[in-house]
Amino acid sequence: MRQFHVGVVLELPLEVGGGFQQGLSDITWLRGWAKTADIGVTVFTTQPNNIAILAELGIEAKLLRIGWFDRLFLFLKYCGWFDLLQYALRLCPPFEKRLIREHVDIVYFLTTSNWQLVLYKLPFIVTIFDGCHRDSPEFDEAREFAEFERREIVFRSASTKAALVVANAEEVIDALCRRYAMEQDRAVCIPFSPSPYVTRSSEAGEQTDADGAILRKYGLEPGYLFYPAQFWSHKNHATILLAMSLLQKHGVQTTLVLCGSDRGSRSAIEALAAQLGLGDRVRILGFVPSIELGPLYRNAAALVMASYFGPTNLPPLEAWSVGTPVIYPEAFKAQAGDAAILFDYDNPASLAEAIVKASLPEERARLATAGKERLEYFARQIDDGHREFAQHLLRLRYRRYPRIY
Repeated sequence: MRQFHVGVVLELPLEVGGGFQQGLSDITWLRGWAKTADIGVTVFTTQPNNIAILAELGIEAKLLRIGWFDRLFLFLKYCGWFDLLQYALRLCPPFEKRLIREHVDIVYFLTTSNWQLVLYKLPFIVTIFDGCHRDSPEFDEAREFAEFERREIVFRSASTKAALVVANAEEVIDALCRRYAMEQDRAVCIPFSPSPYVTRSSEAGEQTDADGAILRKYGLEPGYLFYPAQFWSHKNHATILLAMSLLQKHGVQTTLVLCGSDRGSRSAIEALAAQLGLGDRVRILGFVPSIELGPLYRNAAALVMASYFGPTNLPPLEAWSVGTPVIYPEAFKAQAGDAAILFDYDNPASLAEAIVKASLPEERARLATAGKERLEYFARQIDDGHREFAQHLLRLRYRRYPRIY
């Protein structure tokens, strides 16, 4: 009898940060559980560089090449009339044909993939991290060059056509139901989990030497503020710099370490740092290898997460996993609970107060304990989400191959 087969598609490159890291966690869990349920799993990636990265973690992946005909197909799928033509001519793109040749029964997209639009035969599971183009449409990356309209097409299809939607927060599920009339019983909440690179390195026995090597590599001393985020405008680096400027005027010196790939706003941040007289206090490392994140978190005085996009983010979980205090927008209190010092992300003075508070020994001790408890809370939620996901997948298997298992 034929085995039910899940094709997992990882499209994001390592450079995107949290979305890639969460994909690794999802793959690791699914492969482990699927063995117990006699379900086949094949990991595909559209990024050639991901093959070696996954291999380092013991995950064999196949390259899913995207050709010009696939791209033409996707472009036409944004045009409503093409659906009728596809139906009339029974057109199936090479992207889907490759998955069918690999005996895939259902496709599991680890992000809100626009490639779900081209699937003609195969059902799919899709991951939706947020709906920030709706939450904050004022940012260029959520609006420019019809980005808002493109996302609306993708989100509407994903939330209504998917056999199952995976979200990382109940707030996301509620928003999808409200905005796109998604059926709530076809959604499952699986919160973010810390990157395996960070948790793996935090368990290593020789952390001191490894951490020292990373700090020497970048010329850093312990005790800096840390913000790992790509340079998008919505990441709100400016508020951190303005808060540092306020502190400097009151004689409080702070150092900020930034890492992440440039998405268009790095030059503006560098210019603002120079304008505020913070040039020597702001260290921009660019993109750093995942294995270096653990040491960078551990030696930070605090994680300062200033992003406007939520409702959940991965860095707080990673900071909690190594005992580093978290400073986080009050808008995302639902994720942070009492395990972070909250601030108004539109108010540099509010952030400056939070930075000072995070330096107090008693507050640091409280945050370390609260962070550990918060991780335990999310671990229970993740287990519940995985069980619910597994139940959905077993039902989908039965409907594909009805027999006694």
